[in-house]
Amino acid sequence: MRIRPLLPFCLLLSFSSAFSTPKSSCLSLLSENNLAKESDAAIYSKNADANALYIKGLEYLSKGDARVGGSMLNAKKALELFVQAVQKDPQFALAYLGQAEALGLSSFTVPGSSPPGKTYRQQEAAALKAVELDDKLSQAHVILAEIYFDNEYDWPKAEKELKRVIELDPNRVLAHTRYGIFLGAMGRFDEAIAEVKLAQKIDESSGAPNRAMMQVLYWQHEDNAALAQGLEALRKDKVVLTHFSVGLIYIHQGQYEKAVEEMKLVTVLGDAGSLAALAYAYAMAGNKIELDNVLDRFRRHPAHDHVPYYLAAVYVALGDKDRAIRLIEKDYRSRGYALNRLKVDPVMDPLRQEPRFKKLMRKMNFEQ
Repeated sequence: MRIRPLLPFCLLLSFSSAFSTPKSSCLSLLSENNLAKESDAAIYSKNADANALYIKGLEYLSKGDARVGGSMLNAKKALELFVQAVQKDPQFALAYLGQAEALGLSSFTVPGSSPPGKTYRQQEAAALKAVELDDKLSQAHVILAEIYFDNEYDWPKAEKELKRVIELDPNRVLAHTRYGIFLGAMGRFDEAIAEVKLAQKIDESSGAPNRAMMQVLYWQHEDNAALAQGLEALRKDKVVLTHFSVGLIYIHQGQYEKAVEEMKLVTVLGDAGSLAALAYAYAMAGNKIELDNVLDRFRRHPAHDHVPYYLAAVYVALGDKDRAIRLIEKDYRSRGYALNRLKVDPVMDPLRQEPRFKKLMRKMNFEQ
C-alpha cells in the first residue's frame, strides 16, 4: 500500500493579520504545495470510501485559504469531507490532520469565518488524534505548536512541538522560521536570529526567512534592518501579507504615507484585520477623516469582533489607553491569536507601564 503524507499546508511566516504572524499560522504558501495536483490514484487509506473522501477533501482544502485567493466555503467543505473520511476509517491519521488544517483556515477573519477561540479546541483534538495515530506527521505537530502559541499561551508546550517539527524535518525552511518567530516573541532574540539564519542556509531563494528576520528585527526596534529584510522578501515572492509588517515598520519610522499605501495593498484580502491595520495607519498619521471612514467599514465587517487586539492598536494611537487595554483583555478572554507577541510588539509600547497591562503580562506567563 502506497501512503503519502499530507503536504505542508501553511501560510507564510506568521501574518495571520495586521500585527501578527497568520493562523493556521502554518506559514508556507499553497502555491508551494499544490494539493489539488495529488493523483486520484494515490492510496492514503485501505478503506476505498475513506480514501475517495480524503482525496476530494484535499482538492477543496487546496482552494480553501482566503489569504491566497481561496474561499471559506471550500475550507468548510474540506472539513466536512475529512470528517466523513474518518467516519469510514477511524484510524485515518491524515484525515484527522486534514480536519485540523481546515479548521485553521476557517478562522481567518473574512466574512463567514469562525472566531479562533471557538475553533482551536476542535483543531487541537483533531491534531492530537493524528499524532496519536502517527507521531511522525510533522504538520500535526506544527498545528499543535500554533495552538499552544496562538491560543493557549502555553510557551513550553509550543516550544516542545516546534522542536519536534525540526527533529522530524530538519531541512524544512518553515520549521526553522516558525521556531525563530516563537523565540523572537519570547524576547530570545539572539536565538531567534540564529534559527532564521539556519533557514536561510537551507534555501536562499525563499522569502520566508527574510519575513521572519524582518519580524524579529522589528520587535527589536531595528527598523532599517527590518525594512531591508521585508523589501527583500517582496523581491523574492511578492507575498501580499508581507505588506502588513512593512507597513508597521513605516509607522514606527514615522513614514505614515508609505505605511498607508502598504496597508491598502493588504485590504484586497477582505479581512477585518487588514481594515484595522489601515485604521491604525490613519490614526498614527492623524488623518481623522480617513480614520473615521475606515472604522465605519471595519464596524460593518462581519468578522470585526474577532480582532479586538488590532482595534486596540487604533486606540493606542489615539491615546485612549483604557479602551485599548479593555480590548486586549477581551482578546485574552476569547483566546485571540495576536496576544502571543504582546511582550515585544512595538505597537503596544505606550501601554507597558500601565498596571493592568503588566497584570495581563504576568497572567500570560511572559517573563518580566
